[in-house]
Amino acid sequence: MRVTAKLAIWLAVIFLLLFAIYQSYPIVLYQVMLWQKSFNQQISGSLTALSQHSQQAGLTLMLISFLYGVFHAVGPGHGKFILTSYLSLEKTKLTQAMKISLLSALMQGVVAVSLVTVIVVVFTLSRSYFNFTLKWVERGSFAFMILFGVYWCYQAFKPFWQKRKVQSTPKIRQISLNQNLQHNHKIQPLVTVKSHVHSEHCGCGHQHLPSSQQMQHAKDWKAQLMIIFSIGARPCSGAILVLFLAYTLDLYLWGIASALIMAVGTGLTLSLFAGLVLVARNKAIRLSSWYISEQTSKKLALSLKIVAGIGLILLGITLFHSSFIEISTGSGLLRR
Repeated sequence: MRVTAKLAIWLAVIFLLLFAIYQSYPIVLYQVMLWQKSFNQQISGSLTALSQHSQQAGLTLMLISFLYGVFHAVGPGHGKFILTSYLSLEKTKLTQAMKISLLSALMQGVVAVSLVTVIVVVFTLSRSYFNFTLKWVERGSFAFMILFGVYWCYQAFKPFWQKRKVQSTPKIRQISLNQNLQHNHKIQPLVTVKSHVHSEHCGCGHQHLPSSQQMQHAKDWKAQLMIIFSIGARPCSGAILVLFLAYTLDLYLWGIASALIMAVGTGLTLSLFAGLVLVARNKAIRLSSWYISEQTSKKLALSLKIVAGIGLILLGITLFHSSFIEISTGSGLLRR
């Protein structure tokens, strides 16, 4: 009864928190949009002051760019959906989650700087060429998102395929194996020696199996790279805006510094978000251990992983398809 009452209290608290977030999120999002608009105006003013040789405006530009990155990450985006799905269903340490978040955000800044530098600064192509390239870079991030969903579904279905493969072993091989086992069972030694079970911490001096850290690293590096590319390949619109403005004012190095500082601010917010997801995940695991068996919990985790993988695939396909619809609609308006 005590466990049931405690569980009911926790569920009620979680429900109230989710309801409060649902009710307050539109207000917070609207306020963040107002702050971003104000930050854009202040960034423009700081760059204009820098063009008039006001060095103090450089520090103001870095501070505003950092705050812009922090608040920009609060808004909705496919990156937070990918991070939430991965961190909720995979055994990930806080350091790993922070590394993924920071690298994803930094890659956004690097991609923005690279695109503007190569297309606008080096080749001096028009804005239409830049928008065309940017669209295909964004489509690349959606493609990585789809690949990550497919890879995740493959990882979830892999144990079922291996189990079916073992069950479909030829009968002749199974019969011969059973006969050998029966023959060996008849021959028993005079002195029974306690068998040594090798494990990760058996202490016999030999690494018979890879450690859990090695297995986790081998398992996760592909998924982590897909997450970083699917989030980071889509550059921040604020970084592109400040780079274009800095280029027109002949302050491009300041624009690069501003874009990278934005990425750092975004990465810190994403890291905080990742930490909150991990805390919620650990709380959910502790709650589920009271009334769900370990076997049922594994099956539920696999089912949720499949659902999340399918959701990533569908969202990636939707975003990829919508990028073509926007272009065709724009061209139709131009024709008219």
